[in-house]
Amino acid sequence: MAAIKRILAGITGAALLLTLCTGCGNSAAPTDAADADGVFRIGYTNQADSDVWLKLVEDSFIKEMAGDQTVEVTCVEANNDQQKQLDQIDNFIMQKMDLIVVVACDYAGVTPGVQAANTANIPVICLAIASEGGESTFVGCQHREAGVMQADYLANSLPENAKVLYLSGTPGLYHSVQREEGFTTVINEKRPDVEILASMTGEYMRDKAMKVVEDWCQAYPSFDAIVCANDEMAMGAIEALKAANRLDGVSVCGVDATADACAKIKSEEMLFSISQPAVKIAQTCVETISKIRSGEAVGSEVTVNFELVTAENVADYA
Repeated sequence: MAAIKRILAGITGAALLLTLCTGCGNSAAPTDAADADGVFRIGYTNQADSDVWLKLVEDSFIKEMAGDQTVEVTCVEANNDQQKQLDQIDNFIMQKMDLIVVVACDYAGVTPGVQAANTANIPVICLAIASEGGESTFVGCQHREAGVMQADYLANSLPENAKVLYLSGTPGLYHSVQREEGFTTVINEKRPDVEILASMTGEYMRDKAMKVVEDWCQAYPSFDAIVCANDEMAMGAIEALKAANRLDGVSVCGVDATADACAKIKSEEMLFSISQPAVKIAQTCVETISKIRSGEAVGSEVTVNFELVTAENVADYA
């Protein structure tokens, strides 16, 4: 099997850390670089490698691409810095990449980068998070649907007049807004008796979510559920509830169906999660790249469905 070579480059002032990665790729209109040596070059900019789920998507993408000697992938991370990510996209353009994959830091903020790639005639795949403007192909789940699925499940399981707390993602980010809007709209429609006591951000981070829930345990003598926009925050919520001896009787749910979340579902410390299937999204991205490379029209959107993960089917995801 061909050796995987992965390039991790810190753009704009950071020292370059290089590894090599080979895989399969494509381009609607190959650049001169691809024509010259037969290698198809893909630039991959990740929102943040520190995010457990996003790192899994990246690693799955690299694994899926391994073995095709005609492709070279350069992977970088923006560390949640939108300007850094735009600089990385500019760098990919200057390197004459044949295709750019962007896991955007921000739905609106990534637009100038997508537009710059359009001007350079380089195809763009927005992976997991769409771009507000420019021409690209979005590959991933519809984020509002995650909130809708959480509301649908809880509408059938919460007690009458239940009190709920919501841990939201990073403020202003498109997927944060969509997940919360999906949940609040549907739970209000299906269960008007349910009261949402508060909504606060945990910024998709375990430690920050833990601190928020510690404060909630002090502020609210009783509540029935904590709904989280991702599983890392759900893990923090569970830790805080256990420390306060408040976990019993509180339903905790999240999004992503990470390994930690699946373990908590198995131990009955977490009610459910919504799987945003990282491997499937990576596989779909690779398939989409292959179509682009062969000149096939792929459209502006390739949707991957969320999946409900409960105690009944968690063994399929763990």
